Amino acid sequence: MEALIALVGTVDDPNTLAQDRQAVIESAQHLSTALAAISDPDTPPELRQELTAIVKQVTSALEVVSGPRVPSDERSMLIVVIKRTTSTMDMICDPKTPREVRNPMIATVKDANHLAEISQDEGMAGSENASQNPPQSSGAPDASPEALQGVGASMDIARDRRTPPKERMELTRITQQVSALMKKMSDLGTSQQERSEAEKELEENTSRMKDQQEESAAAQKRPKESLGKAAAFCTSAIFESTRESALMKGLKPLVPDQWEEEGVKDFWEAKEKNNQTLDVLAQLRSNEHTHGPFEVVPLITALAELVPRDRLFGTLAGSALYCEQTAAYLEEESGITVGTWLADAGE
Repeated sequence: MEALIALVGTVDDPNTLAQDRQAVIESAQHLSTALAAISDPDTPPELRQELTAIVKQVTSALEVVSGPRVPSDERSMLIVVIKRTTSTMDMICDPKTPREVRNPMIATVKDANHLAEISQDEGMAGSENASQNPPQSSGAPDASPEALQGVGASMDIARDRRTPPKERMELTRITQQVSALMKKMSDLGTSQQERSEAEKELEENTSRMKDQQEESAAAQKRPKESLGKAAAFCTSAIFESTRESALMKGLKPLVPDQWEEEGVKDFWEAKEKNNQTLDVLAQLRSNEHTHGPFEVVPLITALAELVPRDRLFGTLAGSALYCEQTAAYLEEESGITVGTWLADAGE
């Protein structure tokens, strides 16, 4: 608990990205649920032991990925993965959660946080064993922030109470298989033959996981929001889940002149003003927090170029539904096609 409190205190540094700070705080809040369950005498001993291990592991992973040697873009993405995996604590600690859901959730949280931590192990990359047994062959899924992002997205969809039980169970099952294979491929003790077999299986399971993410999210019952609100939810999710370098490049033509002069450090959040305009919150390189109006159409069409449909649910989790909703509004009302967001979506 002391280590967790100390970690949260470190993100008060004004140089910390606003988005990273919020994600670390939310992760700590999720872990507080686990800490409460650990202290509860009614918690089964086996579950208490698992939760204790998770709290220690997540705290360690956050310390590593929040460190100064981690590139800013990777740091932000890994922190989001940790936040999304720890968001399952409420469901893991709920005595009503079926064992078929709880157990794979626990395993995935452990795998994902282990992978997030070792992904920054510079010593591993330069070791003799690592050079003899590379973590993957060219083009295969790996334990990069982008690959881990899909696992985090699955956990975010699965912990959502709007996800029906059948879809939640299937999603947690396939995601645990993916995270276990990623962990196996990262293990320097895995032989080249085992690695090759795992690589093929991982590719197949990752494809199935992506399909299940969309199916599970689509099965949620969500209210149909206004265009402005849906666009704000969609935009905020993309800000959270996309590398800042990509956002700055993709949105450069849209930023206010004063932002461009100062330089944007962090696109943080979007709020609805009306159906035509969003209020975008940002942190400038001077660490000044500011906000400004962005027109919905050019903003959304620019963001759709950064996150195409085939990565929509694996990047944004359930918030991808708001992007689809926004695209449907714009197509129906203005005849504007938003990237590939509605392609093969049955719209």
